Amino acid sequence: AESSVRCAAIDLIRNENVAIVIGPQSTLQAEFVTYLANKTKVPVITFSATGDAVTRYHVPYFIRACSKDSYQVASIAAFVKAYEWRNVVLVYEDNNYGVGILPSITDALQGVGVNVINRSAFPAYSPNNHIDVELYKLMTMQTRVFIVHMLPARASRLFARAKALGMMTKGYVWIVTDSIGIVLDVLPQHSIESMEGIVGFRPYIAESTRITDFSSRFTTLFRTKYHPNTDIRMAKPTIFQLWAYDVAWAVATATEKVHRTRSLNPTFHPPGNIGKNLVDDLPALPAGPELLNSILQGEFDGLAGQFRLIDRHLQVPTYEIVNVIGEKTRVIGFYSPDSGLTMSVNSRIIHGDAKFSTSSSDLENIVWPGDSTTVPKGWDFPVNAKILQIGVPVRRDFKTFVNVETNPNTNRSTVSGYSIDMFEAAVKKLPYALRYEYIPYDCAVSYDLLVSQVFYKKFDAAVGDVTIIANRTRYVDFTMPYTESGVSMLVLSKSDDEPTTWIFLQPLAKDLWIATMIFIFFTGLVVWVIERPINRDFQGSKWKQCITAFYFAFSTLTFSHGQKIQSIQSKIVVVIWCLVLMILVQSYTASLSSMLTAERLQPSVTDLKQLLANGDSVGHQSGSFVQSILKKLKFDDHKIKVYSTQEEYAKALRMGSKHGGVSAIFDEIPYLNSFCSKYGREFQMVGPIDRTSGFGFVLPKGSPLVPDLSEAILSLTEEPERLKIEKTWFMDSSLDYYGSHSKGSSRISFQSFQGLFIIVGCLLGAVLLINFSKFLYDKCKEMRGFGSDRVHSGERVVCYGEAQPQPPQIVMVDRRSCAC
Repeated sequence: AESSVRCAAIDLIRNENVAIVIGPQSTLQAEFVTYLANKTKVPVITFSATGDAVTRYHVPYFIRACSKDSYQVASIAAFVKAYEWRNVVLVYEDNNYGVGILPSITDALQGVGVNVINRSAFPAYSPNNHIDVELYKLMTMQTRVFIVHMLPARASRLFARAKALGMMTKGYVWIVTDSIGIVLDVLPQHSIESMEGIVGFRPYIAESTRITDFSSRFTTLFRTKYHPNTDIRMAKPTIFQLWAYDVAWAVATATEKVHRTRSLNPTFHPPGNIGKNLVDDLPALPAGPELLNSILQGEFDGLAGQFRLIDRHLQVPTYEIVNVIGEKTRVIGFYSPDSGLTMSVNSRIIHGDAKFSTSSSDLENIVWPGDSTTVPKGWDFPVNAKILQIGVPVRRDFKTFVNVETNPNTNRSTVSGYSIDMFEAAVKKLPYALRYEYIPYDCAVSYDLLVSQVFYKKFDAAVGDVTIIANRTRYVDFTMPYTESGVSMLVLSKSDDEPTTWIFLQPLAKDLWIATMIFIFFTGLVVWVIERPINRDFQGSKWKQCITAFYFAFSTLTFSHGQKIQSIQSKIVVVIWCLVLMILVQSYTASLSSMLTAERLQPSVTDLKQLLANGDSVGHQSGSFVQSILKKLKFDDHKIKVYSTQEEYAKALRMGSKHGGVSAIFDEIPYLNSFCSKYGREFQMVGPIDRTSGFGFVLPKGSPLVPDLSEAILSLTEEPERLKIEKTWFMDSSLDYYGSHSKGSSRISFQSFQGLFIIVGCLLGAVLLINFSKFLYDKCKEMRGFGSDRVHSGERVVCYGEAQPQPPQIVMVDRRSCAC
């Protein structure tokens, strides 16, 4: 087929003296024709060669008046992301056309966090048995999301065999590119029946009366003149025919424009035998550059929408997403670079004003393969799925994390524990299936042995209380930690019964004491400002007024203030402040009572230096890396003791260093939390004294499970499921085992009453502002009255007694000796 196209192209240019070539129709045919176009400067314009391989090189005389395969990859990637599928398989035709889209679609998928885990190539002319072999390989994979890029004829055979092998059933996802999506409406019945449930992409063409009229005329002409017996469904025009019509219009317009200024007749050699060597003898078309520019500058409203070429390509702003249901297609949504996924097309989408979306909720419901309306998970247990061998440590103690119990009758082991539950909860969050089995492994000496088994591929992974340390990360990979990190010190608790001289100040924090004193003075100031003009008790010398105001304010603490207040504003202030004081006094009394009666616990050792100075013995867990930390801290070897169980921990601490025990136990925080949850307040944690990365799951170097499990662990930390697991394995995971513990001894801070003080402050400020405004109003009124009551021989003066308000007296006085 390709050789016949080459001959036809040479014949058209050499013997028919054509100035423009419309075609070729396929990408494979276009590769030679573009070379010929560049040599002869004869513009070649195609309406159906969408492959990216054509434009890998500089081809100035090749014009693509149709979509380009790489244009649709963003829409496909957005669709895959919308349904949260993490892995896909690319199925393509094994030729330049099929391979051309691979770089762009792979980059687009990886850009949204989707992995292309495999590529399956199908030769163009594969027999059915070869197709079956390749499809069976796909069945053996976990991934059930397949993106198909083939020509329609090959795709029809592929889906027919997939249906026969049971791969068009529930759980599978088949996505096809526009090479298939464009012709879905005109495929034969037997082909479309095998594609039920697939999702296809194609350029969006808005419906119009022009398209309706063209479609009717095209169908009638096609059936009457060419194929009378063709099914009317297959005789309808596709987008390719609409583009072909627009191309013919663009070529006619450009030719007419150039023909006005110069001749289009080329001066080629006379007709002769056509051969492969005649290509080098073809001269260039003189009018070629003018024709090319005229076509590129053309712009008009065509059947398929706006005909506008940018960089020699027709722009396709919006893609249509369709779902094959039965023998028909149904539009489920649209995609545009500016708006993302949308359920319907409107002016906002076309003009790029809509908000960008990548949510599946913005699409119509889809009928998936197997007539299922449930969104597929995107993965399933493959036919030959490998069962991962997970090594778990066999512990003699601290079985809260990993507990292995073996049935002596069946010799089968049951594994449980906090680490196991966290691993299984993380696996459930993976976007694919993971088959595994636990293999108990005795590593009482050191967990390094378990890690080495993963390194030597004896185990596929290791799950347990394995600490992430630098030496181990050289050989294996760890997930992110699923426990608290660090090494702390465990010591005995001791009762702190020593009397405290200033204990009466401890119920309230410093900031609350300061705030209370400020508001006491502020309340006294407000009452004094209001009462001074009208109340004798608040009058007199300045010293007396200050003493009275602050005595009144402090006496409200015991609600024994003796001054009688007269203003309604003052009464409101006093009532509000007494309410606040009542709340403060009650809280203070309750907190002080708790401090005086509750047992106060302090750690028996608070500092490493104290242990080193006293020469005390310390302990750690058997097989732990903590021993190296203690040596770095300069503890003598004979002072470091090893213990294996929680009971040994408790016994050694109770005995103390002087009686053959230890003064402190050093261990990782998760172990100490487990210990304290069992023994309660008898022991306390001090530290941390060293930083570690916590516990993680062990996997081989470069394992793809590491980022997925880490992401799952991270999501668990934000969900209540983790708290539920902790409550299952730890008695009370909410308690804090650090530092001193005094039941009810926490101080009351200003933050506890911040809202109350804000309300009171605003009310006091408002009362003060109202009183000041009233004072200014009375003064202004008094001044206006003083100026308007003049008489010929004197003035009218209003006098107020200071000791007690007196009714105003009007007297006549000499103007030069006016006094009040």
